[in-house]
Amino acid sequence: MAPRSNKQIKKAVKKDEGKGAAMIPGALPPKEALSKQPKLKKQKVNTNSKKSISVRPSMNESRFATLSLAKVHPYVVNTNDTRRQTMLEACGMRNSVTDSIISTMLSQNTTDKNSKAAWASLKENFPCWDLVVECDDISKIEDSIRVAGLAKTRAERIQAMLKTVKKERGEASLDYIREFNDEQVKAELKRFKGLGPKTISCVLLFALGRDEFPVDTHVLRITQKMGWIPPSASREKAYEYLNEMIPNDVKMDLHCLLVRHGKVCHRCAANGKPQFPPDDGSKLECPLVNVSNWNGSVPVQLLDKFGLGEKNTKIKTEGKQGIVKNECIPDKVKSE
Repeated sequence: MAPRSNKQIKKAVKKDEGKGAAMIPGALPPKEALSKQPKLKKQKVNTNSKKSISVRPSMNESRFATLSLAKVHPYVVNTNDTRRQTMLEACGMRNSVTDSIISTMLSQNTTDKNSKAAWASLKENFPCWDLVVECDDISKIEDSIRVAGLAKTRAERIQAMLKTVKKERGEASLDYIREFNDEQVKAELKRFKGLGPKTISCVLLFALGRDEFPVDTHVLRITQKMGWIPPSASREKAYEYLNEMIPNDVKMDLHCLLVRHGKVCHRCAANGKPQFPPDDGSKLECPLVNVSNWNGSVPVQLLDKFGLGEKNTKIKTEGKQGIVKNECIPDKVKSE
């Protein structure tokens, strides 16, 4: 089978775009896209001079959520700062894209501890991906990743993906997608079993440094609680909508903060049972508790407290295009 050329991939993207208009980052969703999503009620937002209509989340809501959660979970932002700096220094070539894709596949529907153990075991037994392609006994791959669960399914999908790429491209590597734009990456990866919208979004964000806002179960649940999306919204529709509404400069931090917060906060955890509650048995004080009541307008006192005035929320680009840092988020955040 001949490798898929860039022309073929562009054609596939164009075909997909014919089914549903792609949205431009930073702009409100077009009517065609909104018609396919749960309808958001336009809410009245009070300003100093008049009443206006806004669709949530507002820019200040997104930034408030990021900054307030950063005070509760400072290590999350510090970890992302390290990610950003490393990608800048390496011109976006930090990790093998293939490694990132497969490690993300192993992280699906399991704990961080188990996915990391599965990844370490897989790399120990198969130091290079060609060995996975050439493996005649798939049970060896299954045994290597069994701790993550669904070993048979994961092993089959990983090997099938690598075999396809090796046959098409001559090597068991997906690093060629670095040269693709976002829509081309999505079109290329979604043809492989096990690579859904959330996994692909994570690859775009963490492996390729693109402006993406992945939506997992924690992000979906908390954004619904805050009133940013309707309770009936699916993860896929929430992903399409929130990617247009969340400012690019806070996408990585806000995503990671919501994921972490959803695992430790009693109010925001599924069924009120966090995976990792405070060790002392207390309940975390949730900074998002009142967001759903704001109708998109952050209280003035909080705007001042978090420095969300216009002059403090400008974005500066550092080096490689697509990698940005929010000036209002300090390099190191101290916990209160």
